[in-house]
Amino acid sequence: MPVHLIYYAPYYEKDFHYSILHLLDEIKEKHGIEYKEIPVRGYPYPEWYSKRVEMSEEYVYEYHLKPHSRLILFNCNKLVQMGLNLLCDTVSSKFKSRSGNIYVAGTIAVVENNVILLALSYKDEIFEFLEALLREGWSLLNVLERTEPKTIVSPKEREKEIKRMLVLALSKDFDYVLMDVKHNATSGNKWEPFIVFTPDADIIAVNEEKNHIIMGIEVKGYRSYGGFTQKANIYEGIGEAMMYLVNPRIRYKGKRIEGSIFDVVWLCYPYKKDFEDFKKVMELTPIGLLSAYEGVVKEPKKNPFINEKAKEVFMEHLHTFRKYLRGGKKALRVP
Repeated sequence: MPVHLIYYAPYYEKDFHYSILHLLDEIKEKHGIEYKEIPVRGYPYPEWYSKRVEMSEEYVYEYHLKPHSRLILFNCNKLVQMGLNLLCDTVSSKFKSRSGNIYVAGTIAVVENNVILLALSYKDEIFEFLEALLREGWSLLNVLERTEPKTIVSPKEREKEIKRMLVLALSKDFDYVLMDVKHNATSGNKWEPFIVFTPDADIIAVNEEKNHIIMGIEVKGYRSYGGFTQKANIYEGIGEAMMYLVNPRIRYKGKRIEGSIFDVVWLCYPYKKDFEDFKKVMELTPIGLLSAYEGVVKEPKKNPFINEKAKEVFMEHLHTFRKYLRGGKKALRVP
């Protein structure tokens, strides 16, 4: 079936429901773009809507929306780049709550040959799209992709490559450089001490000759997401970098050692532009900002949660982290 619209009715607000139908009728009359109203069982089901339910919200979510999640997200982002004010997210985030409830009633979808190309659920974005469609007609629908696009992230922008590059650079000045550190191995038959990093520490650089300076770096690169190449989420980068300030969790001789081993902490992205959205917020923290390819954006301050005892225990048992060792001037001397 050619491109058409589906309205999974009704929207829970009566007035807005009729506003949607009015716009759909106008679009059909002006541009010949057909639409189909499919009543779905929402909760609570409004008394003022008398049409017989054709399918459940769960069915629409599982068999209409979910199989085309990436394509829906890609087309949403494409329209945003053209100037439309839409809220783009994955199908699971947009139509399913954290508690598992599914909300599909009120959704407007663009469909071709049983493939959903675009799905909108919020009041403002539905109006934004339908009014744009009334103005522009088929030219707006024709820009939508019909198949899921593939994107390739440049190797230098991937986290794995950035980490490898940092290891090589730090190995010139630091005695030991570790990567993707989770927890230490057992010492003999005992797990004493037990040292665990949550989240994993991307890069740990240790310099014995300068008062056991220990540096932690949280690395974020670019990812392919919904057909677009974009940097890792801001909240993910900030949150994980903040955890370095109190990491790792150490239990030694039956006691918990509070505090961090890191003298300084850095958050690293590929380019300086990647920090523009949150640079001012990070000024309030001791965390340094580092562009992998363009240098320092913000110098770090001393970690206020550092614990010299935690550092001492970590250094005494550095050999139990041997499997994470990737470089450093003394890397070959770890027993």
